[in-house]
Amino acid sequence: MFHFEKLVYPAFVQQIDEGVFGVYFPTLFSDEGWDYPLSQGNTKRSAIQNARKELAYTLAGFLYDNENLPRPIPIPDNALSSGMELLDIETSYAPYAVEIEEHLKGRHWHIGFYDEESDEYMEAIGFKNDQGMWDIYYEDVLEDTSSETLLFTVKRHSEAEEKFKQFVEEVILKREN
Repeated sequence: MFHFEKLVYPAFVQQIDEGVFGVYFPTLFSDEGWDYPLSQGNTKRSAIQNARKELAYTLAGFLYDNENLPRPIPIPDNALSSGMELLDIETSYAPYAVEIEEHLKGRHWHIGFYDEESDEYMEAIGFKNDQGMWDIYYEDVLEDTSSETLLFTVKRHSEAEEKFKQFVEEVILKREN
């Protein structure tokens, strides 16, 4: 499937609650990396060990989704506050390969679009095909009938989001008006 060896990403560990430590990757996950830990553990050591595994799963997910692996971007020392300990988490694919491949078998995408004007949420779902691309389906519900339609095939998630937005605006919303 895919393989990577000895990748290192910057993180920080901090105590969340009594007896609970979290490992955070703020430069890997720019939107929520400061607020939500990728892993937790009852000790700092177990949180770091769990982070190695979760990081391997995450990076494998990027590759499975046809994305490039993000560059490791350093966390600036001045961005850390009291109780945050800066560290580098090293991971590789091999120790978790069987688990990761089993986990990825059911992986799929949900691509949503919210129309503020009609207060309506529409969603498509994507499944990886045998060619390594993503088939995006939409369940069309009309007059007591329901059918799932293949809308398009894409390589990346961002492409699916853009095409689904275009489909909703040019087909569904025009049909409803």
